Amino acid sequence: MRVPSRLRTPNPHLGAYYGIVTSAFVSLIVMLAMFEQLGWGRPLLAQTMMIVPLALYLVIAIGSRTLQTDDFFASGRRVPPVYNGFVLAAIAVGGVGFLAYTGTVFFLGFDALAIGLGWAFGMFAAGILFVPYLRKTGSYTLPSFLGHRFRSRSLRAAASVMQLPPTALLLVAEIKIAALIASLFLPVSFSLGVIMIAALIAAFAILGGMRSLTWTGSAQFLVGAVGLAIVVTTVSILLTNVPAPQLTYGGTFSALQNAEITAGITPVQPGQLATALPGVAPLPAIKPFLQPFGVLGPVDFVTLFLCLALGTASLPSLLSRSGVTGSIAEQRRASAWGLLFVALFVMTAPAMAAFAKLIVFRDIALAPASSLPAWLTELGEKHLLQAGDVNGDGVIGAAELLVGRDGIALALPSAAGLPYVLTVLMATAAMAVALAASASHLFTLAASLADDLYRVLDRRQTLSRLIAAWAAIAASALAAAVFLLIADLDPLRAALLAFAFAASTFFPPLLLAIWWRRCTKWGAMAAMTTGFTVMLAEAVLGGAFGIGPAGFTTSLTSLIGIVLALAAGVAVSLYLRQPSKAEDAYREEMRDPGGETIYDRAQMRAAAAAVAASAAADASGQ
Repeated sequence: MRVPSRLRTPNPHLGAYYGIVTSAFVSLIVMLAMFEQLGWGRPLLAQTMMIVPLALYLVIAIGSRTLQTDDFFASGRRVPPVYNGFVLAAIAVGGVGFLAYTGTVFFLGFDALAIGLGWAFGMFAAGILFVPYLRKTGSYTLPSFLGHRFRSRSLRAAASVMQLPPTALLLVAEIKIAALIASLFLPVSFSLGVIMIAALIAAFAILGGMRSLTWTGSAQFLVGAVGLAIVVTTVSILLTNVPAPQLTYGGTFSALQNAEITAGITPVQPGQLATALPGVAPLPAIKPFLQPFGVLGPVDFVTLFLCLALGTASLPSLLSRSGVTGSIAEQRRASAWGLLFVALFVMTAPAMAAFAKLIVFRDIALAPASSLPAWLTELGEKHLLQAGDVNGDGVIGAAELLVGRDGIALALPSAAGLPYVLTVLMATAAMAVALAASASHLFTLAASLADDLYRVLDRRQTLSRLIAAWAAIAASALAAAVFLLIADLDPLRAALLAFAFAASTFFPPLLLAIWWRRCTKWGAMAAMTTGFTVMLAEAVLGGAFGIGPAGFTTSLTSLIGIVLALAAGVAVSLYLRQPSKAEDAYREEMRDPGGETIYDRAQMRAAAAAVAASAAADASGQ
């Protein structure tokens, strides 16, 4: 019988292990930088920089493999707060945030901050409203929490089904980002990259479940953080002479404004919301970086912020990590660490975008078309930037410079004149974060299908919990890969739609289940179903689902769905019977921060009862 979670202690050597991992990665960067100066070819540099960390992740996953149920689904409840914070931040930001959000800030400037601020505030809201109570219950997944809270198998199964759209959308978005990076820097096509990434994250999840995802995700976060910090700090020193980009990029605003004016960029007015978000195809950047509410009006800015904040707070992939630490207090600290890391990225992305925009417009805009910088040709070959003298006036204006949204972060080192190894370093960092996020989304999706849906539908339990989870992981990874091979998907639009789904579907029932004693099973079901139905109608009828133009109107629909869902949940709860005594007792215990995890204590009692029954049977047989 496993010991109580409050008595479990993490490995005391974790700091040393990850210190070695970080040192080894930094040593790899330095070594490849020297080899570049000695004449190594770019393909060899790129392949070495990207394949060595991938091999390291796989080794960590193999080393953390497990066949124990609580290790597989909750990492043994002994993850230190800072390491859980690493993975929480990687999930919240992901490759979509690393590349697509940075590019969106490049295009929209101030207006794009609604996305980053929404992520940060959502992490804060989750840590206050939901995370401590999910940790006290010990539920492995968000649907299992709702099922345990209301003693309802049907509610648990319904939540598992409604969790599919947001989690699956984020999964395919992250896989596409990782496959795009692989196709740019490794000798593989995009299709082969999709298959490779799907197989790799499935291996991470199958080998050790939440345990392997925790330790591989921590390494991936460190690789992403180190890579991002080295590149952005180096560019900051070149432009501002100070190695603190988050604090000093404001000093470049005057030069940036002058470059924009020279290139012919003038203030714009808010237009149609559905076309405000830049897409994957290269576009001209025609909005001044510092103009507030140039594309989004104040109301649209607030609705987008609230949608992403509430979606982040109720995102299943984040909440499923609420039970991996040793106590409620440790989980609160983990949430604080995650918030800190997300906030640091939210402050760093605008610095990257500002530096990139200054360098690009300073070196290209209104430059003679016959003497463009050499790095433009290199980036043009990768379809990250395109420039041409369309009107034949001999110079390149802002409207003639087409920029790929997802390539801004990757183009920054080359545009700044840095060694090629730093370009590949940025790609490796983005790949690492995308792998951490996609693997977590895959496990969340598959674990819920296996543990919440299959176990409810198959009362005979034909397959064990681990075998069902392995099958669900493999099937989900295969489905995601097939979808990406046949469908065109904008990662950022898919991610925004996923957060809108999560906010509308899960925020109302979670809020009512934890903070309102009168909420009943049918009230939670009504709230969840109403929010999901509103978003599904918007996605299908509005053309947002899959490859359609998911504009910012999706955020407003999500907020409307939240209001309607809360109203439905309250009305149904008040109309029907009072909560049962068992539901009241469960809620009161859930709200008590002390004591043992509810699920673990129930498992220990069941195990003790089974042992006692076996002993009694043996005694009677004698």
